[in-house]
Amino acid sequence: METNEIQQTRPSVMSVGLKFGLILAIVSIASMLIQFVAGTSPFSGGWANSLISLALTVGVVVFAHKNFKENGDGYMTYGQGFGIAMITVLVSIVIGMIFSYVYLNMIDPTAFDAIWEKAEADMEAQGQSDEQIEMGLGWARKLFWVFYLIGGLFWGVVIGLIVTIFTQKKAPEQTF
Repeated sequence: METNEIQQTRPSVMSVGLKFGLILAIVSIASMLIQFVAGTSPFSGGWANSLISLALTVGVVVFAHKNFKENGDGYMTYGQGFGIAMITVLVSIVIGMIFSYVYLNMIDPTAFDAIWEKAEADMEAQGQSDEQIEMGLGWARKLFWVFYLIGGLFWGVVIGLIVTIFTQKKAPEQTF
């Protein structure tokens, strides 16, 4: 009788995604701050920055999936795993965008200038004319936040699809 009264509360896809999205955002922001303090830009697009971001995201999604299974019935469908990954990534992106916007526009606008100076130098090295550089930088400034969001979501989908293949655990089929 007592075992029926005690109900195990299973975590929801949303609750786990929100929790680990916040964790990923905090870890990502800490990584960004370290890079800013070190004098590098986390937006430079270098392979090291991409690798750090990829490793952090994969690690947090794996831990989110593990948490979901351990605090639930031990199982996680592919859909649940993908949902957790997407919520985790989306929450992290939104918080990261807000932090980045505040940091780059209010705390240290010179960091944003460094991004554009590097982009301009790269365009000059490619032999683009002043007019092309001006137009390219104008569009880049306008679309920076759109690319931030779309790029993050794209890689979140890729990571979610791949990681969930390895972390899902289907419940055994019950026969009556």
